[in-house]
Amino acid sequence: MKGILCRLFIVVCCAIGFWGMNFGSCQAAPSHKVESFHYKSYKDGDRDWLKIEIGLSRDNLEYEVSDNPDKPNQLLVLMKNTKPGEIKKNIGLDRKIARYMTVREKNKNDLQIMIATDGDLATHEYKVYTVEKDKKTRKPYRLVIEIAGDEGKPVDTKPVPDIPEDELMDSVAGHTIVLDPGHGGTDNGASGPSLLREKDVTLSISLEAARILRENGARVLMTRFTDVDVFGPVATDKQELQARVDVARRDPSVEMFVSVHCNAFTNSEANGTGTYFYPHSSRDAMLAQYIQNEMVHSTGLRDRGITSARFYVLRNSRVPATLVETAFITNPYEESMLANVRCQYTMAKAICRGINNYFRDTLR
Repeated sequence: MKGILCRLFIVVCCAIGFWGMNFGSCQAAPSHKVESFHYKSYKDGDRDWLKIEIGLSRDNLEYEVSDNPDKPNQLLVLMKNTKPGEIKKNIGLDRKIARYMTVREKNKNDLQIMIATDGDLATHEYKVYTVEKDKKTRKPYRLVIEIAGDEGKPVDTKPVPDIPEDELMDSVAGHTIVLDPGHGGTDNGASGPSLLREKDVTLSISLEAARILRENGARVLMTRFTDVDVFGPVATDKQELQARVDVARRDPSVEMFVSVHCNAFTNSEANGTGTYFYPHSSRDAMLAQYIQNEMVHSTGLRDRGITSARFYVLRNSRVPATLVETAFITNPYEESMLANVRCQYTMAKAICRGINNYFRDTLR
């Protein structure tokens, strides 16, 4: 009898201990709490920006960024496991870039920030990221939201009459295209023997391509207009790449995503131009081939062909997408080409011709 009672006592104790462990594991982690709020307007070159900083009680915030499908001027940021603290529920902003911000608790544990911009969110560049606590300036761990006043360049809807004949594209008018200049900000990309930086070349080529496409009536969105990180300076690789993909996802009218890069290899003799795609459908390969054909024809570089690849921006694109490796920045001759403004223009024009040919032949 004593043995039975003893075994029963052990079983009960184990059950209580197991229940206690599970109970403890189900307890919510300590909540984040909003402790401060600040915003300011500033200029970056000729562009106006609004910067919002939300100070928090602890680090490692999890958050999600999205737009409101029913109201295209609203940016939504969901802060996981966060309490509002003393922050106001309705806050007026600069009224030029964004009119106001609202704060509301959602699902009892989360906090949703809504920012109403002055126009369609698709026409604004924005970044959302976190910044570590700074003891020197006494600034807490912060969630930072930066919003630009506009796209940086006007959007043309019709071809202008004085376009040079060799820049005329007859099939891009009315189409929406995303151009993604590779790398930028804290990420230089690859460098050449003369220290030419990939991020500078890709931006120059992309800006020139955007100009040509816009002058022919296309609507062009860019993942970046200047030397910046698209997500923010403290992003993980995945966050940075997803931020580029999100530029296309935010606008349902986007029909194409083109990422511009320079190739690199340890052997400086590696050379040529190549284009990559992920086979969501036959159109991804078609787009890559059209651009590859024009790049080879225009530059005279070795034809490395088109290749299926699992690059993040290609795999996660919802529209036909391609990544162009214009030339090898690690090859001395091709680096000199990439540094030459005229060659950059030639490559930009080739990319545009490939895009134009894709629309011409697939939408007949």
